[in-house]
Amino acid sequence: MTPQEIDDQLELLRLKELAMSDIEVRSKMVILISDRRKENPPYHSFCEYTNCTERIARMFGAMPFGAAIMTPNEIADERKRLLAIKEQLVNQ
Repeated sequence: MTPQEIDDQLELLRLKELAMSDIEVRSKMVILISDRRKENPPYHSFCEYTNCTERIARMFGAMPFGAAIMTPNEIADERKRLLAIKEQLVNQ
């Protein structure tokens, strides 16, 4: 993995964590990601709501929704794993 890929995965993990935080937040995210075709530029409302870039929004929108379902422990473990990989890359 490159540092950029790790950063992308960490950002996607942040969105997954946001989606799992509250049913109302998750519902809003699903509605905004599905309304992207009505917007110009696409993903504008989703990006504004989640504070992410359009590129990350496209990646999140391409994921099967089941991939976004994670427990807090799974999220923490994945974040720890990604940060350890990033640390190894930086120290090479």
